[in-house]
Amino acid sequence: MRLKILKYKHTLLYIFILLLTSCTNDVTDSTNASDRLIEPDFSEIIISDQLSESRYLPSQSLQSNSLLPHGINVQANSSISVPADLASFNIKIKSREKTVTEARENTARYANRVVDAIKKLNISEDDIQTTSFNIYPETRWIEKKDDFGTYSESTIIAYSVENSINVLVRNLDDLGKVIDEATIAGENQIQINSINFSISNINSYEKKLRENAAINAKNKAQTYVESLGLKLGNLNYLNEISSPIATPSYAPRMEIAMSADSQYTPSTFIPGDIEISISIQANFEISR
Repeated sequence: MRLKILKYKHTLLYIFILLLTSCTNDVTDSTNASDRLIEPDFSEIIISDQLSESRYLPSQSLQSNSLLPHGINVQANSSISVPADLASFNIKIKSREKTVTEARENTARYANRVVDAIKKLNISEDDIQTTSFNIYPETRWIEKKDDFGTYSESTIIAYSVENSINVLVRNLDDLGKVIDEATIAGENQIQINSINFSISNINSYEKKLRENAAINAKNKAQTYVESLGLKLGNLNYLNEISSPIATPSYAPRMEIAMSADSQYTPSTFIPGDIEISISIQANFEISR
């Protein structure tokens, strides 16, 4: 009986040793495999002597050692000045009355007069546009008394009604007369604001502006590169920072000219030129 128990213990010990050996081998193989997976490959990492920084580059990029990384960035502008041929201005008609009905009717009456006067000067209805219409009460603190004493109360004393109209004038020779007739029709209820000048055919200048901007960008890059003894390469990318925009070259002027009978003083406007400009950014390759 003892002999059987001893043989049984030896068998269990042998199985245990086999299992322990197998686990140790698996751990060793797993460790070796892990080491192989995280082993880095530095064959494609180079140090740029131009930028003093480490950069990862594809192996095929090493075939052209003369190209310098990043290239050169430049910003260039192009502009042109052209005479203005459009004018726009704002008319505000305002009435102040004790009741809102009276204020609205008075504003409407003068607004109709102004619009009719403008239309008689060949201003199209499409070029006359209402931009805002406001009604608001005017209040004042009034001192009052009751059984408990004196107190102040906010009270409506009047109503104001405003009608704001934008007018576009396509013939600048008529601008002074349009404003004068609108002022006469509106009497003391009218206010003229924001006279602006612009051009009608800005799109016709866009192509030439972009061509000049591209040439200016290349010439600027060429100047920098040649001054450093390098060579300018191909264009990498081009970005239009701002689309063509039109701004007055200087503030418009208004002059007064007396008529022969000195009873009427027409307004004369000198709009000046409009500057159209565009801005781009470009990147070019450079090489030794």
